[in-house]
Amino acid sequence: MRAPSRIYDTTLSGSSATVCAVNRSDRLYALVEELRSRAPRMVRAIELARRFEVTTRTIERDLLALQEAGVPIWAQPGPGGGYSLNVEATLPPLNLTPAETAAIATALTATRAMPFAQAGHSALAKLTGVMAAAPKYLSDNPAAFR
Repeated sequence: MRAPSRIYDTTLSGSSATVCAVNRSDRLYALVEELRSRAPRMVRAIELARRFEVTTRTIERDLLALQEAGVPIWAQPGPGGGYSLNVEATLPPLNLTPAETAAIATALTATRAMPFAQAGHSALAKLTGVMAAAPKYLSDNPAAFR
């Protein structure tokens, strides 16, 4: 008999949230999303380990598994190194117009006291993450959407 799947439990700590009690499949997906949101910046394994509350060795094994599965993750050893997702090899899930982006960001900001506030905050982070490919006037001040 298979154990029940664990669910996300996010706790805000500073500007990033930690993800607790996540099974490996969910963590692999979340790792790709985390790297996508930070691309093209490098992320150290220790930062990812803190975020997902696992060891750096677990993160390294997970990232290797993703690389072997064909996910375009680049690794750079040494000081200043880390892991990065090759954004040129991936597509954003949606292409939004500036008006659509503003509408979604406004709606997500308005849901702070609602039951889905945590999910809204996560969606807003993803939205501002893909705005890097948007025209400069939209991506200059993503904090304006918060």
